Amino acid sequence: MARNQSAMKYHHQSEVARAANRAKKTTIRTFSKKAIAAAESGDFAAAEKYQKVAIGLIDGAAKGSTLHKNTAARKKSRLAKRLNDLRS
Repeated sequence: MARNQSAMKYHHQSEVARAANRAKKTTIRTFSKKAIAAAESGDFAAAEKYQKVAIGLIDGAAKGSTLHKNTAARKKSRLAKRLNDLRS
């Protein structure tokens, strides 16, 4: 554990950032799964809605330092590919 005040402050800041990043990633996974589940059940209108929300969240996470830009592009691509495969 940190001993001096500045190290303790930095440790606290990193914990807060970690919690925020985990929450963002969890939300991305949730909406991606909702989009896939809706497409599997045949509700492509809802799947498209969830996909749009997921892509927005992914872009927001990539804009900060939560996700790397290539990781974000890969996640968006895989989600789109999965939904297109289910559609056809």
